[in-house]
Amino acid sequence: MKIKLKELAAAMAQSDVRQSYVDIARGKVIVVADDMDEEQALEHVFTIEEDWEHYIPVPNVIDGSLRAFMQGFAESCAREEVKARLLEALQGSGASLRFTQQVRHLFLKPAWEKYLMARLTDAARDWCEENALEYEA
Repeated sequence: MKIKLKELAAAMAQSDVRQSYVDIARGKVIVVADDMDEEQALEHVFTIEEDWEHYIPVPNVIDGSLRAFMQGFAESCAREEVKARLLEALQGSGASLRFTQQVRHLFLKPAWEKYLMARLTDAARDWCEENALEYEA
């Protein structure tokens, strides 16, 4: 079964707050829901543990790469004053929040979200290739 890159990229977008797995037998991306009660969460974990060789945990891409994605987006901006504001926002602690505020202030949210999803799709493709998993766009 082929894994859908968009589903995997969407799971990677939440990888800093939700654990996800790829069921390699079915080609499905499984995201652990926030609203699971303790019994549901344990049942889910036991299901995966019983058949662990069919599941691969999705890596936390956000914590490891978000700053690089932000930097890349800033550097891709054609207008020098916009690029400078975004790069300035990325300096020091609290950079993610300042960057997000600047993106909103500059009306770049749709462009940022498109850029981020493209980078996450690239990361999903690379991850599938590293793990010898078939995928489709």
